[in-house]
Amino acid sequence: MILKKALNNNVVLAEEENAQEVIATGNGIAFNLKPGDTIDERKITKLFVVKTQDLSSKLADLLKDVKMECIEIADEIVEYARPRLAGDISDYIYLALIDHISFAIERHERGTPIENRFLWEIKRFYREEFAIGKHALEMIRNKINITFDENEAGFIALHFVNARLDNQKLDLTLKTSKVIKDIMDIVKYHFNVEFDEDSWNYNRFVTHLKFFAQRLFAHESADPQYMNLFEDLKVKFPEEHRCVQKIGVYVNKQFEQKLTNDEMMYLMIHISRLVNRTEN
Repeated sequence: MILKKALNNNVVLAEEENAQEVIATGNGIAFNLKPGDTIDERKITKLFVVKTQDLSSKLADLLKDVKMECIEIADEIVEYARPRLAGDISDYIYLALIDHISFAIERHERGTPIENRFLWEIKRFYREEFAIGKHALEMIRNKINITFDENEAGFIALHFVNARLDNQKLDLTLKTSKVIKDIMDIVKYHFNVEFDEDSWNYNRFVTHLKFFAQRLFAHESADPQYMNLFEDLKVKFPEEHRCVQKIGVYVNKQFEQKLTNDEMMYLMIHISRLVNRTEN
């Protein structure tokens, strides 16, 4: 492996025998070397094979300015996450994690923590990613003796969500999560109950709300089929109906749309199952 450019003593831009450009890291890997020299591969701790020039230049610019420990931590987190997450993870995850960890350490040293506004959504809808985020906090604590709270676990989790989704899908996912949280809050405060988030009825309601939110964003509604049943349920479940009316006010205010009777009926049924099972 030949040195093309030393970014600092610990990070180099190199070329392998097949002319593949790589970025290699390792303590003192570039010490006393100049372009064209052979790199001692025993010193390499991480090799980034970059498939695009864009990623190569961004990664090179980032790595030359961060501490080696941030690179090592990010690499350990990704290696831990890959077998636990289905599907491909974009190589941009290295950029995101190294940059985030470096900035998080700076914020910790300045005493300026940041609240994660999406922590509720991340913990409930991206449980695998959040579990990885929490494990990542243990790795950071063991490596550099800094203890972060769950806000940072949520940020790390969100980087993995982002690495598996394009930006448009991520934006839709976050908007959907907000609708679910808002409606859940309406139900919780209307009935003054706490939900069992591991229950079948809770997860079934969340699934219904995901599709409900998608119809909202697409300006679609459920097909009208059950007008008579809706009128019967209004009488049978008066509190659920009042709760759904509050949801209707929220939807109208936020999205300038009105709930159809069928949408209200479906919500009443799910809320009745959720609340009654919770109370029992």
